[in-house]
Amino acid sequence: MDILLERKSIRRYTSEDVEKRDLDYILHVAMSAPTARNTRCYSFVVIRDKETHKKIAAIHHAAQMILQAPLAILVVGDKDIAFEEYLPQDCSAATQNILLAATARGYGSVWCGVYSNKKISEAVEKLFNLPKNIKAFSIVVIGKSVDSDSPKNRWQPEKIKYETWE
Repeated sequence: MDILLERKSIRRYTSEDVEKRDLDYILHVAMSAPTARNTRCYSFVVIRDKETHKKIAAIHHAAQMILQAPLAILVVGDKDIAFEEYLPQDCSAATQNILLAATARGYGSVWCGVYSNKKISEAVEKLFNLPKNIKAFSIVVIGKSVDSDSPKNRWQPEKIKYETWE
């Protein structure tokens, strides 16, 4: 099956670690994401420390699965080098690439949004001691999935319009 259709959000993980070569691949793919004017404004913080996972779970109510996972990646963007207001799009592309690369290597993952929630983003930025120009965008939790369910069929042809809305 096409890797794009295999990806799904995973919220339950085994204790199996993410291998270094797989992590390097995931980060390489993340850095291959397109950006406006090729600014490559994204950067990544790999988070393996269990105490930090607990702190993230306390900050972000929708990131509780991090407590089971072996690692997470914090995607951040540098607003000083991002072209105009394209930081969210640039970091979204990198985040999506992480999700797809994790799937390609046999890992489950889930995207936990940070950027649009001021309370969460400020707390994450403080936790990681980010400079003012570096904005927390997302946390991607990664690990081997406990579940073996197949991805859902999300095909909805009624959502497609041609040439105009009508």
